[in-house]
Amino acid sequence: MSDQKQPSLRILFVDDAPEVLQHLRRSLAPMTSEWDMHFYASGKEALSFLDSTECDAVVSDMTMPEMDGVKLLAEVRVRRPHAVRIVLSGDTSQYNHVRSSAVAHRFATKQVAIEDLKATIVRSCALRAWLNDESLLDVVNGVKTLPSLPSLYQELMQEMQSANASLKKAARIVGKDIGMVTKILQLVNSAFFGLRTHVTEPEQAVALLGFDTIKSLVLSMQVFSQFDQTKVPSFSLEDEWQHGLTTGAFARTIAKSEGVEQTVLEESFTAALLHDVGTVILATNRPDDYTRVVTLMAEKHLADWQAEQEVFGATHAQVGAYLLGMWGLGDAIVEAVAYHHRPMDCLHTHFNALTAVHVSNSLAEGRRRSAGGTPVETHLDQAYLERGKWSERIPQWEQVCADR
Repeated sequence: MSDQKQPSLRILFVDDAPEVLQHLRRSLAPMTSEWDMHFYASGKEALSFLDSTECDAVVSDMTMPEMDGVKLLAEVRVRRPHAVRIVLSGDTSQYNHVRSSAVAHRFATKQVAIEDLKATIVRSCALRAWLNDESLLDVVNGVKTLPSLPSLYQELMQEMQSANASLKKAARIVGKDIGMVTKILQLVNSAFFGLRTHVTEPEQAVALLGFDTIKSLVLSMQVFSQFDQTKVPSFSLEDEWQHGLTTGAFARTIAKSEGVEQTVLEESFTAALLHDVGTVILATNRPDDYTRVVTLMAEKHLADWQAEQEVFGATHAQVGAYLLGMWGLGDAIVEAVAYHHRPMDCLHTHFNALTAVHVSNSLAEGRRRSAGGTPVETHLDQAYLERGKWSERIPQWEQVCADR
């Protein structure tokens, strides 16, 4: 009996160019002990294989005859919904980039370094394994709205990553959605950002707030714009949106008070802004079930995540983290969203986005309850705070947030 280790992942590569497949086959040869790789020159061949075989990821070219990458990955989504879908294309046109966002979890160019491609595949598959709970996968794979990265956000990311990135072009992208640019200008001119000047132009807003903040706001607004309020009357989208903004402001304020580097500052803001994205996903796609969640919260005095666990077998934190991870947001953001109610489950002991989000969420919830005339409760994980030696920092963090 052989003791040879079996490959842990089955990956399909699809491209009509023989030289591309040959390059991938040769470059990825060292991965054969870990990956069971299959190479196909057409979408039809790949789908024939998938009719009888499970796979973990499909990496497809965008422009192919008969069946292009969009059509192929749309079929993969139906036939093998658990598989990670990645576009690897030499066509970086804005048109195809936006088209791919409807079906692909990730987009990479053929100029990407092979190590980066490997890392993308490994991370995407590992994320699925990390949250490998059948009930969670059933919930996420049953999502009909927001299955892939929102196109406007992806277009903005593409511009930011280009060699000739400019504020003017970024502002033009944001300006495509009149509702979005109006909301951003409204926010920029509110006390939320504390700017000392009145902003009237999208380009000025992008310059003052910075690419990362604008990027986070665009993603958040696109997610929230998918919600149909009539489906869950008991769920307030406006309240959820305001809570995300308040939590984001508090998280950035707390992180700034700790003197962290800019990367952690931006991660804290983004994670806080999106920490409840899973709630929107669940309420939008499973409105009847989410109505049961709201009822359970009232009848049993449960926290939202506890009621969600009873109804869905998964929480909004898990669902949101899974989706954001598939969209390619950084590990720090994904972890902060996944663990924001139970930070002790995360192994990190240094101050990071999770710390800022956990505390800011508690403070924002307290403000929300206080505004509603109900007793203020905090849900801070004392064991987590003591492990990181942050308990004594709470009064100062409360003060800097109260002063903003």
